Amino acid sequence: MSSGIKIYKIDDFIRKNESGEIDFDRSMKIIRELATAAAFHTNHNILIDLRDTTVTTNSMNDILKITIEMARFKSIFKNKIANVIPDNEERLSIAKQFKACLDIKDFQYNFFTDFEDAIEWFSGTTHLGTAND
Repeated sequence: MSSGIKIYKIDDFIRKNESGEIDFDRSMKIIRELATAAAFHTNHNILIDLRDTTVTTNSMNDILKITIEMARFKSIFKNKIANVIPDNEERLSIAKQFKACLDIKDFQYNFFTDFEDAIEWFSGTTHLGTAND
């Protein structure tokens, strides 16, 4: 049996939870809501939890338009943005395309299927070791 201790140093972050169906218009609304929140909390990372959603916005054209909308707020979205998504092949494919677009625009963006992995990405976790070390 293995056990370990991790130290998390988590800076403040804005968390946006969504559920239900996410279409193109709702995606654009979420970006604007996050931009407003991020403008008031300039040193915060952003965590978007979409685990309880389905998406109809999956065409490359929609993904590019959403990327362009985010790029309009690039000066506001200057910290890390984590997206937690359902662990299924279609959502992972969409997330990979979206990440590629945001990487081109130089965003600090990553997606996760596990909430704790997103928190670790924000925190720069320090591992103190395990009982087997």
